[in-house]
Amino acid sequence: MPGTVVEGIKSRFEDFLQKYYKDEINDIIVSYPNMKSLKVDIKDLEKFDAQMAEDVVERPDTILESAKEALVSLLGDVVSEESEVYVRFFGQNVNTPLVMNVGSTFIGKMVKVDALVVKRSEIIPRVHIGVYKCSYCGSIYKYRMDKDEVPEVCPECKRKSLKPSEEESKYVDLQKIAVQDPLEKLRGNTPTWQLEVWIVDDLVNTVIPGDRIDITGVLRIRKRRNMRGKVEKDLFSMYLDASSIMPKQKEFAEIDISEEDERKIVELSKDPQIFEKIWRSVVPSVYGHEEVKQSIVLQLFGGTPNKTLVDGGVIRSDIHILLIGDPGSAKTRILQTVTKLVPKGIYVSGKSVTGGGMTAVAERDEFAEGGWTLRAGALVLGSGGIVCIDEFDKIEDTDRAALHEALESQSISVAKAGIIATFNAKAAVLAAANPKYGRFDPNIYPSEQFDIPPTLLSRFDLIFPIKDVMDEELDKRIADYILTQHSAAGAQIANVENYRQVELPPIDGEMLRKYIAYSKKNVMPRLSDEASKKIQSYYVELRKAGAKQGAVPITPRQIEGLVRLAEASAKTRLDSVVTEKDAERAISLSEFMLKTLAVDRGGRRDIDTLLTGMPREKVDKINSVLNIIKGLEEKEGSAKMQDIIAEAEKGGMDSGTTTKYINELEKSGDVFSPRPGIIKTVKRESE
Repeated sequence: MPGTVVEGIKSRFEDFLQKYYKDEINDIIVSYPNMKSLKVDIKDLEKFDAQMAEDVVERPDTILESAKEALVSLLGDVVSEESEVYVRFFGQNVNTPLVMNVGSTFIGKMVKVDALVVKRSEIIPRVHIGVYKCSYCGSIYKYRMDKDEVPEVCPECKRKSLKPSEEESKYVDLQKIAVQDPLEKLRGNTPTWQLEVWIVDDLVNTVIPGDRIDITGVLRIRKRRNMRGKVEKDLFSMYLDASSIMPKQKEFAEIDISEEDERKIVELSKDPQIFEKIWRSVVPSVYGHEEVKQSIVLQLFGGTPNKTLVDGGVIRSDIHILLIGDPGSAKTRILQTVTKLVPKGIYVSGKSVTGGGMTAVAERDEFAEGGWTLRAGALVLGSGGIVCIDEFDKIEDTDRAALHEALESQSISVAKAGIIATFNAKAAVLAAANPKYGRFDPNIYPSEQFDIPPTLLSRFDLIFPIKDVMDEELDKRIADYILTQHSAAGAQIANVENYRQVELPPIDGEMLRKYIAYSKKNVMPRLSDEASKKIQSYYVELRKAGAKQGAVPITPRQIEGLVRLAEASAKTRLDSVVTEKDAERAISLSEFMLKTLAVDRGGRRDIDTLLTGMPREKVDKINSVLNIIKGLEEKEGSAKMQDIIAEAEKGGMDSGTTTKYINELEKSGDVFSPRPGIIKTVKRESE
């Protein structure tokens, strides 16, 4: 551009900055170099000069340098020509494509993308002022690497003898991040696409994987290299040269809801049958499983978020649910349908996922040119929504260990090669697993059939068995339900007019998505005194009954789960108060779980049956066997296997059970066998 035009733009920008950003410029003067960026809202520039605002977006390279020079001029003696200060534009309303649609049309233009950070490289030094020395005549030259072109020959002696002086050159921090479209902006099975973004200087280390941000920057291209490192002739790679980064709240509810939608949602919430209509609209293609569907509804709405304890601890509002069922019981169908129903959902299968793919990881890769990269996994990217994990029991033990922190505290800590980082993972988890032995065995404790550690099981608010029960009448209804759906679907394809209609869900999927989103965004229910007393009474009565029977039917951890479920129940009807009826609904689902999975063979409710595999009944029998061994030792000096079995049979324990418990005592180190057929107890130092 001609010099007079450039000077005119610079002068015009000075007028604009003095009018709109005088206080902010004074802040930089006071705080420089700790503060070196001026954030400028393009909407302010539109008010001042609409043409200049358009030029910033459509022809940014012709404007940005003049804006920077204008800022340097206004800062006066605080900065020099070589100092780095930035005018960072944000807030444009044009050129705002999805990340997956950023292409050649936008090259050289300023674009704004609503994005989710998935990767972040380590800091890379980038030359800002390059110092070159002539090895022949000794002349020294300085070049601005972002605007000047370094000559091939020395301007003084005209020889090809210019060499960079790395020690005297000045550098600026550069960091690369990769971003993709937020999951709630993608519909159906649309694949995600990642865009590389370069951030410099004071933008470095301001975001981590999992952050939701608005990035404004200029789309640029660079030569593409093939697998061998050679430059490809006519192919280029795109990257976004970031001007500004504005953090955004990660919202499950970030979908468009019109005024008409809002009116329908509020009207729908007044229906006294709203809860039933919602759960009947969840996974309508699967017959039955009412309690499972009701619990999933409560998971979709979640409890009241952002509740903080007096010691600063944050109470989890997301509800975690585990489905354990026989093969072919529609677990996968349930998970995949829920993923499509929610505004923000991720589906992964345990067979093909690693710990890093599920949580977060630090790794070396080409993105950071061999350096370290922080990469977010499913639970971080799904923060604010629901992550559905199929084949939960197939996840490797080493990978499963990373889930403990994510499920309870909803954060993920990474410590590798000196890199320590913490990510948010505020996602609800809906997991599905198969029994260890293929199908449920009614003669074995439930926890012994789950190939999942008790410490991980205890993180789930609700655990449901989905059993394939042989019942002729039920089988007829299930078969009829499935065949009707297939017949209707086939008739529609064949364009047949008269066929048996499938009963449609009370609320269509799109309206249900909006209803859930509206509730999560606008309704924050609190416990009423009646609801609190109901939960307290239930807890106390169960504990009292457990004390009489010698079992632990419920623990304090379950109270928080009941509160979350009750709050979610209130949100289904957009109510700001949790009523006694909501508490009863939460208790009913908890009771269903306890009755089906936490009852020992003596009929006692014992939560340890489910969570530890060591119910009171089993502990009593193991202690009984141990006491028999100790008694025989006192009489005979050692205990013979046949004598132990004979004594146990007098107490009603069969030989197989006695042998099994002796083996468990050997594994735990309480007894040992010095020779075949002889059992002795291990003497402790305290004894």
